[in-house]
Amino acid sequence: MPLFLRDLGRNLARGARIAFGLPVARLDFRIDVAQLLALFIFSALVAIGVDWVEREPGAIFSLQGFVGEAFFGALLMLFAALLSKAFRQPGYLLALPVIVLASQWPLQVARALLAATGGDELSFLGAGFPGEWIIRFWTIFALWRAAAVSLAPQRPYFWVRSLVAAAVLISPMWLLSPLLPDTAWWMSPTDAEARDTGYPSPASEEVLAAQPRLLDEALSDLEDQRPGVTDLYFVGFAPDAAEDVFRKDIVAARELFDQRFDTDGRSVSLINNPRTALDVPLATVSNLRETLNEIGATIDRDDDVVLVFLESHGDRDYRLAADFPPLELDELSPQLLREMLDGAGIKWRIVIVSACYSGGYVEPLKDDHTLVMTASSANRTSFGCGTDSDATFFAEALFRQALHFEDSFVKAFEQARTSIAAREKAENVSLPSDPQLFVGAAMATKLPQLEETLRARRSGGNI
Repeated sequence: MPLFLRDLGRNLARGARIAFGLPVARLDFRIDVAQLLALFIFSALVAIGVDWVEREPGAIFSLQGFVGEAFFGALLMLFAALLSKAFRQPGYLLALPVIVLASQWPLQVARALLAATGGDELSFLGAGFPGEWIIRFWTIFALWRAAAVSLAPQRPYFWVRSLVAAAVLISPMWLLSPLLPDTAWWMSPTDAEARDTGYPSPASEEVLAAQPRLLDEALSDLEDQRPGVTDLYFVGFAPDAAEDVFRKDIVAARELFDQRFDTDGRSVSLINNPRTALDVPLATVSNLRETLNEIGATIDRDDDVVLVFLESHGDRDYRLAADFPPLELDELSPQLLREMLDGAGIKWRIVIVSACYSGGYVEPLKDDHTLVMTASSANRTSFGCGTDSDATFFAEALFRQALHFEDSFVKAFEQARTSIAAREKAENVSLPSDPQLFVGAAMATKLPQLEETLRARRSGGNI
């Protein structure tokens, strides 16, 4: 056993030299069936740790990760067999998988460190590069070196054979991974709950059959605009099913506006969540477009106001995550939202975006007739997502606190921004979210009129 473990440690040390581009030869490795099996097990254990770091708090262990390990392990052995035959090197059948597996652990650790630090960008010489792409190119380099070192003898045609072998090993990264279901070792609590409590899959016939009816009913139930009255319409959009907090915030915001801002009968929610898949229309780009088109055809375009509340995970490209496996959904960008609003003929707009980097929505949506509130600036993250969260920081401060008592949207935002700053300071947030507000010139005049109308309606006064 000590000799076996010493050989395993030797293989892992030599594998690290391959990953970091240091000199190493095939004879430096201990290549046999026992080491191959040990490296498969070691790789799976590291993958479990990496997936755990990348998953949200409260993630649940799942044996579905074994499916992925077994699939790619079998694929590696198949490629080794084919290349061994093509190169007429019987030893390649065992040498290639041993050396490949031995060289991958530094990349797995780097991926875990990137996820743990939240560093989706790495900096070199003052320039920022997406961390995931750097790791991908590093993986390609390591696979090529593993394929090259495994060759014995190296001649003839060393470069051609090593590049062919590397191309074969790399192919699953692009050709097969997008076609496979999620085979991670850890499931989000929402996915696990859907599996354990019997919520239907969004791709089930039951859900797919119900969805057209749900959207039709939601849009058919919208009440017409009232002549001579400035009506406010509400649209909530939560496209990421990974965390239940997004559903909670949309529900809370809609209830608030229905009760305090007279949107009852003029509000629609679009949500991706296992709990609501049979009751609420899905939050897809297509459903959002159809909803806005219907509202645009219903309202008095010169007078009525439409409020759109978006909440999801955000990225540096300002797209909102759209995740409801196994569905493949389009993400929403600020430019696409602007195009939808323009196409629907919605003139007076209030857009509220709760997501990381949501400040990136301000510039594309700017015009005289628009108000935009965001949970963060364009280069900052927002806070409060998570399995145990009842509300994000922004939704808690704006919908559950400020707007419960304040009629003015601008004043409520300022109160929420102050509350968020105090909370972030108390929780030692290193980079505050820095919520953003933009009010167009015409909207600045429109808002007090709308707010006074809603106030009078709430108090039972004459409109």
